[in-house]
Amino acid sequence: MFLIDWPGGSWEATLRMTLTLFALYLAALWIALVFWTYRDIRQRTRDPIVQTFAVLLVLLLFLPGHWIYLVLRPRYTLSELYERSLEEEALLQELEDQKACPTCKRRVQEEYLICPSCRTALKEACRQCSKPLHYAWVACPFCGQEKPPRPQQRPTAPVQRPSQGMPAPAPRPRRPSAVETQQTMTVQTATPPPRPRVAEDPSVIDATAD
Repeated sequence: MFLIDWPGGSWEATLRMTLTLFALYLAALWIALVFWTYRDIRQRTRDPIVQTFAVLLVLLLFLPGHWIYLVLRPRYTLSELYERSLEEEALLQELEDQKACPTCKRRVQEEYLICPSCRTALKEACRQCSKPLHYAWVACPFCGQEKPPRPQQRPTAPVQRPSQGMPAPAPRPRRPSAVETQQTMTVQTATPPPRPRVAEDPSVIDATAD
């Protein structure tokens, strides 16, 4: 049988050295997986119980524990969740910044002069550059043109109209004044009461006739 002269002097010593190196490699891999699991779970959760369970799972089961951890670990890291929350807040802020019509409450753009849904006047156009201007502005910020003063309108009292399907309220009767009440009492006192009529007796009428 042909034998090769091994560096260790015999094949048994070479096999022992190979197994030792392989064991050292597995030990280094084991420690590296435990350390990687510890760092990874800290980036995904702040719960100390979950962190301890993940490290013990890899420490006790080695490769099978690492595979189980990859299946059960949280999907997103804390930084990714923070970025997603920032994106959601930015979208909500963008929706809140969009103007709404004061009449129909529908979304309108910043450059709209009137609401396209209910035709409510939102802004007025500049007479020189036609840019939309707020009613509170006294000059155009784009071209510097001053706005003409708006005419002041006197407030008018609202006219109450009866709603459809309901009758109009009846007018209240006017109370008589004190002078009218006194005159009415004077007239009633000056007028004599009527005399009562006496029933005619037919016997008296016959005696007078005889």
